[in-house]
Amino acid sequence: MVIAALLLSFTLNIINHGNIIIGILNTLLLFFTIYFFFKFTNQKLSLIKSPHLTPLMVLTGTIPLFTRANDIHFICVAIGICLLTLFYLTTKFKKIAILMIAIYLIIASFYASGLIKTPFSYQSNLLIFNDDKTNLYITQMKTESMYMPYIIRSVIFNPSAHLYVMLSKIAGLFTLKNLYDAFLIVNIYPLIMGLTLDLKNWNKSIKLLIYCILLISLSVVLSRSVKIDNTFILLSPFLTYFILRGLNSVNKKIYLALFVISVVIATSP
Repeated sequence: MVIAALLLSFTLNIINHGNIIIGILNTLLLFFTIYFFFKFTNQKLSLIKSPHLTPLMVLTGTIPLFTRANDIHFICVAIGICLLTLFYLTTKFKKIAILMIAIYLIIASFYASGLIKTPFSYQSNLLIFNDDKTNLYITQMKTESMYMPYIIRSVIFNPSAHLYVMLSKIAGLFTLKNLYDAFLIVNIYPLIMGLTLDLKNWNKSIKLLIYCILLISLSVVLSRSVKIDNTFILLSPFLTYFILRGLNSVNKKIYLALFVISVVIATSP
C-alpha cells in the first residue's frame, strides 16, 4: 500500500509539474511523513502490506499537499523537518533534539512566510509589528473604545494587541477552505478522527506534535504575508500523522462517499 501511495503521488507530480526532481522530492516528503507515522506509533513499516492501516491509505497519495508544491528549496526544507523529528524518535538525547527541532521550525517558518529569503536575507519590513494596516486597526480599536476606563484600555490596546491579530491569523490558517485545498474533504474526516483519538489519550508524545504545529503557526503569522501552501507543507508530517491515525476509525461508507465528492469537486470546471 505504501508503494502504491508513493507511485500515485509521483505520477500526479509528473502530470502537474513535468519535473522529475520535484516529483522525487514531493514523493520523498510523502514517504517520510508516512514513515514518521509508523515510527511515532511504534509500528513496523511495510512498503507492500500495511496490516495496521486500511487499504484506503493509498488515497493519501492523492492529497494535493504532496503534488502542488513546486519549490525545490522549500520541499527540501520540509524534508528536513521530517528527518529531525525522526532523529528525535531515535536518539537518546531528547532535549538536544527538541532544541534543534524548535530552532529549525522557526527558521523554516520564516522562510515559508517570506521573512527570510534565500539565502539569508531578513525582511524586517514584513513583520506584523511593522504593518501599517494592523497598527491602524489597533489604533482605531483604541479610539472607538473610549467608553472603557483608561486603565482597561491601556491593558487591552497596547503593543501586545498584535497577539490578538496573530491568533486571528492562526485561526484563519485552519479554515475549512484551507484544509480542503490542502487535504481534500475526504481527508479532513480522518484528520478530525485522529485528533479526537489522541486528545482523549493525551501524553508527552502527543504534546510534541501539538507544540510543533503551534510553533510553526505562530512563527508563520509573525509575517504580514502568510503563504498558505508553504505553511501546510511545513505542517505535513504532523497533520498527515493525524490523518493516518484516524483512518482505522472512520466509517468506510462515509469515507468513500466523501472521496467521490472530493473527486467530483476537484475535477469540476
